Amino acid sequence: MNSGLIIDASEGSLWDPTPPKQFMGFGYNPDLSSLGERLDILNFFSWMKKIKDVEQTKWFIYDASGYYIVNRTPERSILKLGQYPKAGQILEVLAAEQDKSKRKDIMENCDIRRLYLEKLIQISEIGADYIDSRDVFRVDERYQRALDAALCTVRKLEVDNPQLLSLIFPKNSNSASRLYLPLEIAEVIYLKDVFGVECKFGPETELWFDDAVLEAMRGATYQARRCVSGPRKPGYLSDRNVIWTCSPDNFVDTLLKYDTEYRTFVERYASPFKQQGEFLEDCVKRLRDELRVSI
Repeated sequence: MNSGLIIDASEGSLWDPTPPKQFMGFGYNPDLSSLGERLDILNFFSWMKKIKDVEQTKWFIYDASGYYIVNRTPERSILKLGQYPKAGQILEVLAAEQDKSKRKDIMENCDIRRLYLEKLIQISEIGADYIDSRDVFRVDERYQRALDAALCTVRKLEVDNPQLLSLIFPKNSNSASRLYLPLEIAEVIYLKDVFGVECKFGPETELWFDDAVLEAMRGATYQARRCVSGPRKPGYLSDRNVIWTCSPDNFVDTLLKYDTEYRTFVERYASPFKQQGEFLEDCVKRLRDELRVSI
């Protein structure tokens, strides 16, 4: 069952049995309102379904699309908080930015992401609990404490492992966009403290994020698992030459016929959802239709 899974653990972690509670976080996709959801997001739910069946795992789906607001927050709004701002100050700025009328499209897109994630939980039958980051960092003081701890971790990494941070932060990052890492670390701390979640699951592209997470969880029992992402960007992000819920039948047929690498990827993640005697093309179109939501 572990074929294709990469597993890292915090120092001293021993797993017998495997962690009973795991989570995956899903980020922002700006094209949900125009193109729908990418079917490739089922890759992750396919893995979660397999893991649940084998390990009896309790899954948590953490909707992190609300973090996207850091990319639209003016850097001056963060800089004026000083060199070492507190979590409460940061969250107040981000919440205020979300509430601005000019950010309405972002918040509406986050609402759409919620609908898709809830539908994916239903389709995959993994019985996961859904958690919206926007609710958490607005109303739960426990997340605020987790973010303070995460900020300390990042400051420590700035001294002890600046090379790791250079691999995580984009070259054009600023004081606002660099908040994405501590927000992600905070979700890990929060989910462990509040729900007892001891494993983070995600795509192989999150290797460097996972290294930072395991540093934050040093001394605690924690694990990071990653799966292959396929020939395109991870399925929760936008990309070209992929199947969306709005993709017409002829596009689906053509793409699966001529792009053999992509077809192999789709066939792998669609396998747990195929009905007896169903051809891949028919399975994909059925899943596409089932995933559609009313916007």
